[in-house]
Amino acid sequence: MAAPWRILWLFVLAGHGIAGVAWWWLAPAGFPTAHPRFWTNSILPIAIQIWVVLGLAAACLGRMDALRVVLAVFPTLWVAGAVSSRVVFPTTFAKAAAFPLAAGLLMAIGFATYFRNAPTAPRWRVRIAMLGGLLLGATLPVLLRPYSAQTQPAGTALDLGRIRGVGEISGGIGEDVFVSPGDASTTLRKSPLRITVQPILRFLERSSDGAPTVFVPARTREGRVLSLIGAQSHEHGLDLLYKADYEASLRVEALADGVVQMDASARLPQTIWSHLNSFCDIDLSGHKRLSLSFSPCPQTQVEVRPMDYPFGRPLRFAFLDAASRFRVVEATSGEKGPFHELASGRLGRSEPLSITLHDQGAAVAKIVLEDWSSQVDTRLSPTAGWGAPVNAIEFCLSGDEAASSASIYITLAATSVGRGWDCVGHCAGLYRNRVRVELPPGGS
Repeated sequence: MAAPWRILWLFVLAGHGIAGVAWWWLAPAGFPTAHPRFWTNSILPIAIQIWVVLGLAAACLGRMDALRVVLAVFPTLWVAGAVSSRVVFPTTFAKAAAFPLAAGLLMAIGFATYFRNAPTAPRWRVRIAMLGGLLLGATLPVLLRPYSAQTQPAGTALDLGRIRGVGEISGGIGEDVFVSPGDASTTLRKSPLRITVQPILRFLERSSDGAPTVFVPARTREGRVLSLIGAQSHEHGLDLLYKADYEASLRVEALADGVVQMDASARLPQTIWSHLNSFCDIDLSGHKRLSLSFSPCPQTQVEVRPMDYPFGRPLRFAFLDAASRFRVVEATSGEKGPFHELASGRLGRSEPLSITLHDQGAAVAKIVLEDWSSQVDTRLSPTAGWGAPVNAIEFCLSGDEAASSASIYITLAATSVGRGWDCVGHCAGLYRNRVRVELPPGGS
């Protein structure tokens, strides 16, 4: 046989073998057998390894008839996968499908040339192998297709329609409370603590058809940034309007006794598919040793620690599962499961969630999320596995020191936890995020 074709098939077998091992090692596990990701992440990589070993064994033993059966799978697998990807993800793979299609056609040419003068296997065996590759290639993009969107838009919002344009406004709305209209964030200072809250729903990595964002061009993936189109001061605070390919609004009010109320909304005209997004971001600084407690399990304080990615110090995060059980967990390494429970309790789908901030064991502030639990999607995350859903409240320090600044990332449906670039959807409708920050009385 010609050396170039021998090299091609050695490359094909070795490439699939290495990819199978990496896929099995890195892909999330812990899914029930009825879940598609159990088959794509746990069973398929093993099947690929077995098939590659059979091919290498047939080549070493000179069994050209058996080798022909093994290699017959690969051209049809890639060609069928390219066609199926083009159908399942019509926008993302409108052009990108050409790459797996070209690879499949090259393998088909190599297959026909390589075995042109070789002993033939029974045709029915080759045809069954080709049919298996065809079915697998056609099915895999379907199994990787995201769920239908199942977030629960709140349905009501403030009427801020009276705002016309951006006039002269002041970001300071109370003692030690400052609003940044450009990024819709509110900063509260109570020495030494500093809390910044960004409560408007934002989408950071998108896909127009739900395809994994690693295949999406950067311009499409990033989407449009929310731009300020209206602002108006009122007696207790500030009203703001924003526009991208959806509309958003924010009212910030500084109330009595150290309470700041934020009322944000975002109206999505259609389903938005995203890998990374934010329902609410909270940044904290000025603490010495920060820990959090959550209203469903108030007796347990969970220390905020640094984490590493993709391996190393584990991520800590919380979520609400389909049984209305609120769980605070820690990963095994980086963001990889299994996840070990640190605290848990019941949280009804319409109940507010309170997060109390503790510094060296003493409560220093409380953040109340009125609408998070009623709008989250509780289905299993395709990137996390091990029972974790697509909603999450992630928290970590930015550095190694206990006094390093901290961040809390809150989502309704995202795939930031775990491995992969899969997307999940936010249904069309109006999302509301009422956030109340309560600081203890006293001087700043």
